[in-house]
Amino acid sequence: MKSTTTASGHDSYRAIASAAAVMVVTIAGMALLPTAAYAQRDETRRVGSVPRESAVQAAAVWNAPGTRRVRGDLTLSVGDTVRSDLAVLDGRLRLGGVVTGQVVVLNGDALLDAGSRIDGDLTVIGGAFESPDRPPVGGEIRVWSAAFRYREDGDTLVAEADFLSRWSRWSREDTASGRRAQLFLTTAHSYNRVEGLPIYFGPRLSARNGDTRARAEIFGIFRTGDALVRKRENLGHRVLVEVRKGRGAGVAVGGRLFDEVDAVEQWQLTKTEVGLGSFVFTRDYRDYWQRHGAQGYLSLFAGHGTELRAGYGEERWSARRARDVWSLFNSDDPWRINPSSDEGVVRLATLTGTLDTRNSAADPRSGWLLTGEVERGEGSLASLVGSLADRVPRDITYSRALFDLRRYNRLGPGAQLNLRAVFGGWLSGDALPLQRRLAVSGIDALPGFDFRRLIGATDRGTCFSGSDAEYVALGRPALCDRIALLQAEWKGDFRINLFGGNEDLGDRRWFLNRMKADGQWVVFANSGRGWLVGPREGDIRYPRSRLPALQSWRTDLGGGFDFGGFGVYIAQAVSESGLSPNAYVRLGRRF
Repeated sequence: MKSTTTASGHDSYRAIASAAAVMVVTIAGMALLPTAAYAQRDETRRVGSVPRESAVQAAAVWNAPGTRRVRGDLTLSVGDTVRSDLAVLDGRLRLGGVVTGQVVVLNGDALLDAGSRIDGDLTVIGGAFESPDRPPVGGEIRVWSAAFRYREDGDTLVAEADFLSRWSRWSREDTASGRRAQLFLTTAHSYNRVEGLPIYFGPRLSARNGDTRARAEIFGIFRTGDALVRKRENLGHRVLVEVRKGRGAGVAVGGRLFDEVDAVEQWQLTKTEVGLGSFVFTRDYRDYWQRHGAQGYLSLFAGHGTELRAGYGEERWSARRARDVWSLFNSDDPWRINPSSDEGVVRLATLTGTLDTRNSAADPRSGWLLTGEVERGEGSLASLVGSLADRVPRDITYSRALFDLRRYNRLGPGAQLNLRAVFGGWLSGDALPLQRRLAVSGIDALPGFDFRRLIGATDRGTCFSGSDAEYVALGRPALCDRIALLQAEWKGDFRINLFGGNEDLGDRRWFLNRMKADGQWVVFANSGRGWLVGPREGDIRYPRSRLPALQSWRTDLGGGFDFGGFGVYIAQAVSESGLSPNAYVRLGRRF
């Protein structure tokens, strides 16, 4: 079996996972208990930074619609009962009563008095834990003194736990008035071949009065991909002002100014996966262009991530070139050319929405997740036509949409059947700008097929017609007007617990003397393709009301293991013969 690395870099992610596993085992070994007489309350303490999965799970408890959420200090007296999960943010919890669910305390201490009881787990991040000699906790107890880093996106708490997305900050807060001022110096963008590692710096201000919240941020951007040279193309900005009214549900109005580098096809791999692939192995799976303009928006939200937003703005688009940015390995390999993009001024009206009924965003077992965007653009662009080398300035008007629907089904205590459908592309008007074209290939969509590798004279994954040499010279762009993708996965829980019993720290991590990990086995199937819209031409162009026959879709099968923070998989193309299996790693769940 051959694992393909030339285009998809699957071995790159496998190497990342191997290195991470070694690192975790080493750190865990250093943190082993020195003696059996370790005090009960100290057994719960975690050394070092908060694991990503634990931070994300804690944020998911706060965001869950059934959780009782409290900002600041909370005292639950003897005789009081909370019949749900309880989450406390930026405050101290003193518990004398009963909580029938789990308890999460973020950036504060937890004190359990005699007679108190927690039926579920207790998680403390950014604080300490005190209790009687025998803590009245039915589940696991996990305590980290390291601060819980987060940001607020409307009513949603987002844990900033990813590599390359942690913010360094200086913060001043007036708890009584609800005002907070923070100064950030951050690398909250993905490392890529166009910008290198962009650095964001500036203040964020927020205030709260009852159920009304306001925030403003003013960030400058410095792009490090050009040898730290201070010139116009290395500088940018992002300014945001927003006011929200309502707690569980409400309305928000805001506006933003921006001069940023944006990416094509963000619906596939995450920023972290793209950034690590670029930084470590000189493989960038996105394409980029410059956006400079302004937008205003109105949003209706209903909690738990459900939101409908309408926006309108004007912006100038321009192309960006790939630079010779630094990478850890394969630094002698040339970067893939950043494909050319349309340039000019465009006015955009957008409608975006999210409907989320999942039981958990971090570890969904049941429910629906629908994300969608409809966009209408009009303006004057220098469009790329023909061989993509001739530029003809013209006025354009177009409409496009992209929908991602996911259904999570719990079949039993440890089994799931999850389904996903992605449809998107051109709706009406002129041909789509290159920034809005699509493709179906690579690790996220069809992992049995290499990233944007041509199969045949006309490729159904990228919609390019021509030779591979021509395609490489253009930077392997996504050129489809429309795409369709169907995915299904069957998952089941498993547990590895070698060389030890159950009397451990209760933490789902690897240990040197008791190798333990909880995860899920996964069996999956994917099928999809892209096509152009127009008069029927061969197997690549179809009328606007036609869908390509299912037998023309690309299909692959595979399986692997999902450990939450990362997964290891192998996939084999079955609709095309002669292709080798691909082994790869995902830094997170498949979907």
